Order: sequence, then C-alpha cells, then structure tokens
Amino acid sequence: MNVSIIGYYGDNFGDLLMLKSLLSLKKPGLVFTVLTYGDAESLRKQSFISDNDVGVVELNKANALAAYKKVMSSSAIIWGGGTCFMDEGGTGGIKYMALGRLFGAHVIYAGIGVDNHKKLKTRLILFLATLIAKALYIRDSASLQAVKKINPWMRSGKIKQSVDLAYALDIDDTQGASSLDGTDDYIIVCLRDLEGYGEQSSADIYRQLLGVSIKACRALGINKIGVLNADAEVDAGVSLYAERELEGCGFSVFKIPGSDIDQSIECIKKARHVISARLHPAVVAYAVGTPFSLYNYSDKNKKFTAETHTDECLIHRGAISRFVPQYQVGAAGEKSTHKQLAQSTVNEIYQLLN
Repeated sequence: MNVSIIGYYGDNFGDLLMLKSLLSLKKPGLVFTVLTYGDAESLRKQSFISDNDVGVVELNKANALAAYKKVMSSSAIIWGGGTCFMDEGGTGGIKYMALGRLFGAHVIYAGIGVDNHKKLKTRLILFLATLIAKALYIRDSASLQAVKKINPWMRSGKIKQSVDLAYALDIDDTQGASSLDGTDDYIIVCLRDLEGYGEQSSADIYRQLLGVSIKACRALGINKIGVLNADAEVDAGVSLYAERELEGCGFSVFKIPGSDIDQSIECIKKARHVISARLHPAVVAYAVGTPFSLYNYSDKNKKFTAETHTDECLIHRGAISRFVPQYQVGAAGEKSTHKQLAQSTVNEIYQLLN
C-alpha cells in the first residue's frame, strides 16, 4: 500500500519532529513517500528516512510529473502536521490532496493548525479540504472552532481535536550525540527570521529577545548559551547574529543544529531554560520539563501556551522588555496526557490506512 505524506520538512526542527512521529509506527505492507516543499537532499540524510527506505520527492516544477504520479498511485495521502491553512500562503497541499482523492486515495490532515484565514481564497481552500478529507485531526481548540465554522455540516467524527504530533515521539528515550564540553549549566536561545511579521522592527525584537536571555542567565548564574538554529534555510542569518551578539557580551556560545533532532532534543532536556521564537523548541521543552519562554510572533504560539496552560511563559508582542522568565517546571500529568493523545492520533491514522 502506497502512502504519501506532504509537508514542508527539509531542515526545519519542528516539521522533522512531526514527520518522525508519523513514521514511528512500523506496519508491514506500507510504502511511504514524502512529498516535501523543503530541501529533499537534506531530508534524505535523516536516519529515520534512510534507514526505513522512505522515498522523498521535492515539490518543484522539475519534479511535478513524479509528484503527480506518486499521488495518483497512493492509497492514502496525509498532510503531516503544522499550520497549513493561512492567508500568508498556506494551502494545505490542496491540489495534491484533491488529485489524490480524485484517484480514490484517503485524504487525512494530521495534527494541523489554522492561522489567519480572512481571505476568501483561504476560506474556500479550507472548505474544500473539509469536503475531501476522510479525517481531520486539529491540534488546538481555536483551530478546531475555525474549521467547524467554515463547514458546520461535516459529519460527526470526521473532525477531532488532537495535539501537536511531536508529542508522539518517545522524547525521554532520545539519545543524541552531545556537542557540549564539560557539564556547565546553560540556556538555549532560538530566534526566528521575523522579517515581514508585525509592525515592530525585527532587529529590535531580536535585540530584546537576546536581552531576555541575558536576564535569564543572570538570574540563574549561567554564562553559557546554546543557539538553536531551528530552520537552516530561514534562520541562518538570525542565528549567526545571536551567536555574535552573545559572544560580544562575554558569554560562552555553542551551536545546536536543529536538523539534528536527536541532539537538539538532548540539549533541550539538559538546558536550564529555553527562550524561543520558534514553536517546537518550546513544545519539546514543555514535554521534557524544561522551563521555557516563547515569543508570540504568531497566533500558533499563543494557542500552544493556551492549550498547555502556560500563559505565563508567553512573551507578548510589544512587551518583551517587561517579560519576566519563569524558572519552575509544571506538573507532569498533563504532559503525559498530551503524549498519549498524540500517540493515539498516530495509531488512529494508521487504522484509517486499512
């Protein structure tokens, strides 16, 4: 049985976590192909791809025919997590999903979120997705309500609230190769390229977020900072900026490549605090019990802290300088529930593939 999984992937830490979660179950007779909007060569280097003979096709003009053939020969086509419907260009792979449905494939949206969708085009695409999908698993309550409002006539049971797919991984058992010298305490900083987001200067935001990291270091008595580059294609510039600025302030700085997801998880586990503009470093920090601070550049970050009842960890836009990091870890019970729900979602998806 041929199954296609569509997503951004490539070198993005969060997308790789969600993809690995979807591929975490081994089921005889399933042949997976990943259709990626990201860099195919980078994705092929991931051990969970190469070790399991998962095919990879990069979605571009040169590979259009190969991608269409894969979709038409698939028994199921899955959108593999993340915010995929939004006015800023998120179409949820609708042309591939619709083509797959036309040729008899089951269409599944797994662990997705919905962001700003005021444009008519976005709303029509989302409505079409609800018509052709066999199942939609939505990762937060606000996105769930948005989808239900777009199509209030969906049959009961077709749409379900889930959680982020990344929770499905056995993160506690992950063992990445450590790049750290000694056992010094450290915090982690993860910036995101914010050019075009909001009215405030992105340079001001980067500077203020680094100010929060310095504040955290002083509070914890730490002089070591790991800079996590969670998307090598998008965030290389801001990560380099963070490294240089923090070194200039006298901190010992080391690099964490987000494309090495096992090493990144291991570093987050051992950190005293994580300060991030990217969502998934905070998701992992929450899952393993590391205190975190998450900048609200996008509603998806605010939705995450709302769902996990960690509003005090959200750094609000326009109020970065007034933010006070939290250094206590919450109770483990809810985190365990998130993991169970994510694993249950992945299991349900595999059952739908029958």
